[in-house]
Amino acid sequence: MATPDPDEIWRLLNEARFEEASEAKVAALERAVEAADAVGDPELTNYALSGLVDAYEFSRDSTRILVPFARLLRGFDNQPEHFDAYLTRSLYWTFKWIVDKMIEQPDVPLESIEHWLEEMRRRYREAGYSMHAPAAYEMQLAYHIGDYDRVARAIEALGEAEEDEMSDCTACQYTSLATIVFYAEEDSADAAMEMLEPVLAGEHTCAHEPHYGLALSLLPLVELGRIDEARANHLRGYQMCKGKEDMVPMIALHVEFCALTGNEHRAVEILAEHAGFFDLDLGVRDRQRLLEVAVLTCRRLKALGFADASVPGPGGGEWTASSLHEWAEAQRAAVCARFDARNGNDHHSTMSGCVVDSTPYEQKVHLGLKEVRPAPAVDVLTADLVEGPVEGPDLDAAIDAAYAAYDDCSPDTWKAWLKVGAIAAALGIELIPEHRAEIAHAESAQADDPDAVLEGLRRAVDLFGEAGQPGRALVAEAFLLIHRAEAAPDETRAGAARVAAAARALRAEQRIDDRSFHTAQVLAMRAEYLAAQGDPGSMPPDLDERARVLDGELAAFPDRRYALIRRCDLLDLRARLERDADAKTALLTAELEVARAAEAGWAVARACAELADQVSLAGDIERAFATTLSGLEALGDEPSHTIAAKLHLQAAEFSMRSGDHEATHAHALAASVHCDAAGMTVPAAVARHLMGAALIEQERRAEAVPLLEAALTDLPDQDLWRVCNVRYNLAESYDKLGDTRQGVEHGLAALALLEAAGEDRHLAGLYSEALFLTGELLEKLGEHDHALEVYTRAVEVADATGDLTAWTRVSRARAWLLRTIMGDTAFGEGLQTMAQIAARLHAARTDPDLAAPAQEAARFELGETYRQHAQLTFQFLESQAGAPGLHRDEAEPVLDLQRRALAVFRDGPLLLERASLTAHQMMWLLSELGDAQGAIEVGEEALVWTAAPVFAEAREGFEQHLADLRQQSQS
Repeated sequence: MATPDPDEIWRLLNEARFEEASEAKVAALERAVEAADAVGDPELTNYALSGLVDAYEFSRDSTRILVPFARLLRGFDNQPEHFDAYLTRSLYWTFKWIVDKMIEQPDVPLESIEHWLEEMRRRYREAGYSMHAPAAYEMQLAYHIGDYDRVARAIEALGEAEEDEMSDCTACQYTSLATIVFYAEEDSADAAMEMLEPVLAGEHTCAHEPHYGLALSLLPLVELGRIDEARANHLRGYQMCKGKEDMVPMIALHVEFCALTGNEHRAVEILAEHAGFFDLDLGVRDRQRLLEVAVLTCRRLKALGFADASVPGPGGGEWTASSLHEWAEAQRAAVCARFDARNGNDHHSTMSGCVVDSTPYEQKVHLGLKEVRPAPAVDVLTADLVEGPVEGPDLDAAIDAAYAAYDDCSPDTWKAWLKVGAIAAALGIELIPEHRAEIAHAESAQADDPDAVLEGLRRAVDLFGEAGQPGRALVAEAFLLIHRAEAAPDETRAGAARVAAAARALRAEQRIDDRSFHTAQVLAMRAEYLAAQGDPGSMPPDLDERARVLDGELAAFPDRRYALIRRCDLLDLRARLERDADAKTALLTAELEVARAAEAGWAVARACAELADQVSLAGDIERAFATTLSGLEALGDEPSHTIAAKLHLQAAEFSMRSGDHEATHAHALAASVHCDAAGMTVPAAVARHLMGAALIEQERRAEAVPLLEAALTDLPDQDLWRVCNVRYNLAESYDKLGDTRQGVEHGLAALALLEAAGEDRHLAGLYSEALFLTGELLEKLGEHDHALEVYTRAVEVADATGDLTAWTRVSRARAWLLRTIMGDTAFGEGLQTMAQIAARLHAARTDPDLAAPAQEAARFELGETYRQHAQLTFQFLESQAGAPGLHRDEAEPVLDLQRRALAVFRDGPLLLERASLTAHQMMWLLSELGDAQGAIEVGEEALVWTAAPVFAEAREGFEQHLADLRQQSQS
């Protein structure tokens, strides 16, 4: 076998330094060590071993570091001449990792860890390093074995020792201390967060921070009631560690947070995304953490009644919450037993037990992601209605209360009748048919499953008939028609006519009360309206007139609450039928007044929701928003998820239009919660889109991404603008978060949808923006030919739609890309393009018919075009000058364009950032051309137009630049 090429090994080692952590990187470095051994060059072998140590540290099982480190240390002791300064420093640095990995490996005796800790102290002392790092790892060991007195001494030693180059990075020091404080001390959430703050604020970072800090902060934030921050840190932090094998501790903390904050479904999702981790050769401690959160999640599912729910587990097999709990708990206990045996106490298993036995927090944390709430059975709904033992008088009182609630038209009527049923069941009493009918009706009203709703109403119809209550039976039948209207429109129309006729007949026979008579007719009309939604031509032409007449009859009973509430229904119906905007607004305003007179919060809320829509169509967004807030205030705590969802969704839309992005996020979050509770899938997706958009406006893209991805899952293809806008935002966000490839995929997907839709003027603007963005991302990935194709289409689309700003920007980008692709041969077309752009912008800027904002946009783009034209001209002239370089007089065309740019940026409200950039570029160019005095004159002029206090920072930049120029000229 031929001896490996040393140069090839050095090249591999150098490339590996810049690769992300992965098992592929580990395998490559393992091969490099073998090859280096075959070459027989000690220094090369040491570098290969050092690279492998580093790769192991950031891998799925970092305890593998022990073997290559032992070889390095032996080599250092025997042949130190083969260790340069870099290798020597790396060796000392790795001592910390070794102690840490020994702590995490239960098969390493405690005595061995103590030995290596002492060895670390000795070698550090001999090398002249501080005892700061050894004290930090003594603290970790003491915390692991539960010796908190020793922890305190180690922390004291940390404070006394001076930090040096062997100390952990500042970020890791903060998070290590925060971990110990939070888990070792009672009521320490505040102290832990104080330590984490510099890391969370981005003041200190490293390969694992703020990833771990964000995850560690979640439970302390919940304990402190800082729910918004906990939500944000989860959404942002999980994206950073998702799928990374060396970040199991962070992933586990996110699962734990979800399992304890009412987000069990999210916990299962995260476990599912990492189900393969169960089968990896993880380090023992990482495996324990994965097992702990699996046990915790399954225990929560079992407590919620979902023991048989399907969950992810090892081997890709079928697991239930119950079976995975049993398996994971056995595995966890075995791992803990190994640590306890090694440590000589049960501290480790006690700490692990605290995790799996944790009690959920009382306050649920709504994440904005889909909340899955399977429809509970009625006995679950009523379980909390009866407290303690009950007797016969309790049943009588409950029945009286239920009738009183019905008479008062209380929204708690359904709950009152459910309580009657619960007490009767507890007593083993069979109720009379009338009471059973009321309970059946209440069960249907509270059910989420459509089949359960229909079944409950049918039982109510039959039981009311058996009880001799034909009026109440008719009302239940009318409700049944409403729920059947969409699926069976023809039957519904016939049924509505039958209900109305039956009501009149019963009234003639004096066998129906006024409330049932009017209610049955109102509900029948509503059913007719709903039955015609699939076929507007089938809408009864006399429906509005019949509603108007019935409303007149009900207006004769202003002191009857039921009459006021039914009038609200009729006015709502008539408003839906009305085509004239003013007349519709009048009807909705009247409905709101009647609802307030009825003191019916849900009716007020519904009227506000409809009125807000109508007002917004007239362009009064401020009044529309205020109307939604009035509706939410009126709704209060009434359990009407549908109305609350609509009001919050409206408020989010109106807030977005007015630029209040924090309010948009807050209302969209609330809307998503109510939508999920009501099973409103598409509106929930709309709410998540609004949440994501609001976060993007606040530059919180890492939080926005999971919300936008969730929205994309549930948005229908028919909502093309929203789907493509979500993809556009995801494309831009992924790029800014460092995943340009993922961004391109969303950009191209949006383009495919928009192009398939054909010409649609409502989508033209979005199409133009998506073309430009996707072109930029393709160019960034080096896919220049594809990018040029997309840019060319973007130029055509922007020109066709008359979007001068978009046309300008993409035309400039295309010119620069041509320069990249074609080299110097592209100068002609590029310079011509810049001149054409400037001419169009100049014409637009001086167009008296153009609106002021458009003129100002043209001013900005004209100045920027001059500036970029100057850059391209400089490159062209420099290429023509050849080896001698460009002379001062030859650069005049460049300086002329820069002067034009600066003049445009200053002609009106100062465009400070662009003007400053242009002036600095002029100074740099003049200085390079040997005209230091000219550069100084430009800078001194800049001091004049930055003299205002508001421009102090820019002025300081010019003062520094001038000082540098003067110093250079003197030397």
